[in-house]
Amino acid sequence: MTDVDPRSWWALFVLVTLGLISFATNLLPPTEEAQLGLVVLQQALFALAGGAGRLRKKSTLPGKNMFGWGISAGFGIYVVNRITGMLSQRIATELLGLEMVKTLLQREGGSAGMLLNSNKPLIFFGIVLLLILGAPLGEELFFRGLLLNLWQERYGTKKAIFFSALTFALLHFYLLQFIPVLIAGILLGLLYAHTKNIMVPIIAHSTVNSLVLLTWLLGL
Repeated sequence: MTDVDPRSWWALFVLVTLGLISFATNLLPPTEEAQLGLVVLQQALFALAGGAGRLRKKSTLPGKNMFGWGISAGFGIYVVNRITGMLSQRIATELLGLEMVKTLLQREGGSAGMLLNSNKPLIFFGIVLLLILGAPLGEELFFRGLLLNLWQERYGTKKAIFFSALTFALLHFYLLQFIPVLIAGILLGLLYAHTKNIMVPIIAHSTVNSLVLLTWLLGL
């Protein structure tokens, strides 16, 4: 009987726990503090499992060229994300109607949208830090650093990139934004597979989130 890779248990633990957290979200009072706490817990789980299962030789600090590459890739992924997002909304509007699309977008904004609209400075700056630093670190360590590496050894690079991106998109629980998030996951996976350094997609992911946050603040 083949031994199960311990990293698989880490991944399973996080996926099951995230399911429980999603269930708990519907039971807890919808306060800003509770929602922020759940987001922090979610990203902490990603970072814990991803950090424990990552390959250390692929976690070295990037040089100036790699850092610049990560930022440039982030800008590119952001542009692709905007274009695919607009196309997805256009198609959904034709099929479902404008009011339904507005309702879905509001739902998909979820906790982050609510917290960004908070009048409490600590809540607002807490979610900003999570979007710019916490989410890129935790999600990249888990989806690329752990899952992609784990599945790459079993299924090869192409399938591993797609499977990790698919899991990445599914765990965002989006409908309208599913395709844009899936494509972003694939691009981040390709970036990681090419550079073999998890810090590069972390920088790219942080750049994307920073640009999304900036456009939100500017009302664009």
